[in-house]
Amino acid sequence: KMIVSIFILTLAVHLSKGAAIQEDEVFCEINPLVYTNSPLVIPNGGNTFLYPQHGETTLRIPAGQTVDLVCPGSVLVVLGSRAQESVSATCISNIRFRILGERTLFTQVSCAGDAVAITRFTGATCESGGRVGEIGFSLTDSRFLRIILVCYDTVAQSPLYTYFDMTASIGNNAKGTPRPLFGQDNEFYNLGSRTVNQLYTRAVQRQTVNTLIGLSTTDLTFIDNGSWFFFARGHLTARADFFYPAQQNATFRYTNAAPQWQTFNGLKWNEIEGSTRSYASRNAVDLQVWTGIHGVTTLPHQTTGAQIPIYLFTDNGNRALPAPAIYWKVVYEPISRRGVALIGVNNPYDTTVASNLICPDVSSSLNWLTWNRLNITQGYSYACTVANLRRAVPYAPNLQVSGLLV
Repeated sequence: KMIVSIFILTLAVHLSKGAAIQEDEVFCEINPLVYTNSPLVIPNGGNTFLYPQHGETTLRIPAGQTVDLVCPGSVLVVLGSRAQESVSATCISNIRFRILGERTLFTQVSCAGDAVAITRFTGATCESGGRVGEIGFSLTDSRFLRIILVCYDTVAQSPLYTYFDMTASIGNNAKGTPRPLFGQDNEFYNLGSRTVNQLYTRAVQRQTVNTLIGLSTTDLTFIDNGSWFFFARGHLTARADFFYPAQQNATFRYTNAAPQWQTFNGLKWNEIEGSTRSYASRNAVDLQVWTGIHGVTTLPHQTTGAQIPIYLFTDNGNRALPAPAIYWKVVYEPISRRGVALIGVNNPYDTTVASNLICPDVSSSLNWLTWNRLNITQGYSYACTVANLRRAVPYAPNLQVSGLLV
């Protein structure tokens, strides 16, 4: 099942870091972010990622050790000549490696193009009748660099939750990576002649939502033309949660997104994501992070007053791409086995939210979150124990938790 896969992946990440390098040992020391098109550096024959140690910006590789330099979906450029998608590189010293039989500086190796991520089904199943998918890079038929695990609801055509490992080195991650367009993996969607991108456009989502709640298709009451009141493509796993530009770009798959009010997406949820990264960096801990959705948000019908569930796709009674009622994030530190569930309400118009919490609020026990959590427009937010979240959301992770992550 999915939890077993997560354990194996996490173990591989920890093993890939290796033992500390002795001071008198000869090693290569490279800046893996020296260029935006630098290749990914991964263990030789492996499918995990190497990161600098906490507080450092360079990777240290012992002399004689071999790593792989990869450009998923593109090709390497070595000393000005194009090579294959992946090459082995053996450390000599400093930034010198032996690549394709030649002594080569790491700075003389680049990728010809951007890494290309995909989402694929693994063949496994997950909670609530979902199917397991994984977002990442396909190197060969048998070698896949996984970035994010997805539990996917094929009926709603929406992720139920995502999972990834956050490195303690996240504070030194790539900054300012250009935002790519979101990509659609067609195996995951059945939307007739529409694409997911079309359904998210302001005009189409306004038409869809207004039709559901009895407004004219051009009415601006809920979906306006400003910068805040519309449904954004809300990342479950954020791009800034990753270290390398290629990993960050891989988050731009619709299988890692759900309709999220921009007032919430750009404000309170963004603060929750940033606080989680700061916790990992400040405490020098690797974190396991699940991010999911629950329920379907509603808006009042303008004639009957009934609360109507909101979807971005409707067709002859079929509905897909639900706008979640809440977003939740479980943050877990596996060494101490401490964890917490962070929750935000995805509805800037719901004034009853404070009386409808899905689990008892423990946010007063947390001092590492920076949030104005009671602001409804920005996304009313609170925190719960992991166990109490799971009582309300049965597909939330079932973890052995020793206490609250404080």
